Amino acid sequence: MSSTYNLSDELTELLAHAEELLGIRITLKRQDDIPDQGILIDDYTYGTGNNMILFSSSELGMLKDFVITKNCIELIFKGIAAKNGGFKVLSFDEVSAGEGMKQIYLDVLKDENTRELEIAQRKKLLFHLFLLFRNTLSEVPWSILSNIYISNKFPVMRNSQVYLLMRESMYEMHALEKANQSLPQRYYVMHNAIYYARDMLLAYILSEYRLNPMINIPELQQFRTLDMKEMMDSRWSRSHWYHTKVVGDAMSNILKLCLTTDFNKNDGPDLFSELYQCGLDVTNRWLVMMAMQDWYHWEKPDHWRSAIEKQGSIEESVLEKIFTG
Repeated sequence: MSSTYNLSDELTELLAHAEELLGIRITLKRQDDIPDQGILIDDYTYGTGNNMILFSSSELGMLKDFVITKNCIELIFKGIAAKNGGFKVLSFDEVSAGEGMKQIYLDVLKDENTRELEIAQRKKLLFHLFLLFRNTLSEVPWSILSNIYISNKFPVMRNSQVYLLMRESMYEMHALEKANQSLPQRYYVMHNAIYYARDMLLAYILSEYRLNPMINIPELQQFRTLDMKEMMDSRWSRSHWYHTKVVGDAMSNILKLCLTTDFNKNDGPDLFSELYQCGLDVTNRWLVMMAMQDWYHWEKPDHWRSAIEKQGSIEESVLEKIFTG
């Protein structure tokens, strides 16, 4: 790989290692309007024939290097799995989408926030939430693993890593805040709990006090000084932030149970293959915990690309069955 960007020695070595390991060429591109975490457009997932890492024009120095490093590691996860014939993504079809959207619809009818929504709003909400969890669960487990890898292998990037994680945390934990009153609380809580679990684990792994969501999320700070008896009081237990904490703690414990990898291993295929399998394991356990195990299934990437192309007709067909069947 040749680059016109000023890269640290650590990142230059990682990119060269990735290209040799996977037998590919990686392209870096600075661009406006790219999210903080960058964008990975890889051939394994999208079938583009290229492997490109996009990063924001506003990110410089070690901040830029961290973003590229994180995406490069996730590219290696995918590439090693593909070389072993085991790379799969969460996909769906009309049957599984029907399972998910039907459950969301029942929850919309049961929740006091949403039971009075107009039909048009209900219809719009079902597929939106179904895709939101598919996309979130397709990203977060491997983001966690790549961050743990970086914390072990590239301590020089620690300051940039913590800075971006804190920014991400504040954004993700409040991403649904504006829509909170038009969502069933169950889904608001579970979405937030995924990021709570991520932050709790990374705060523990990185020994970084500031990453703890009980510290850096204002709405969760109130639970720091309460014991369990107090939190069970109806005053607190009605708060969706309390439920986020309870569910998030359980999801964080699942992460700790799954994460048994020895990061002192050689940076070869075995290590990355093990980490990829860990991501699959975490995702499957979270799906079962959230009762979403029938919503999505692991398929080859071309199955998912086909599902995205047909998503309009899938959504239309499922909605027709729910509302007229």
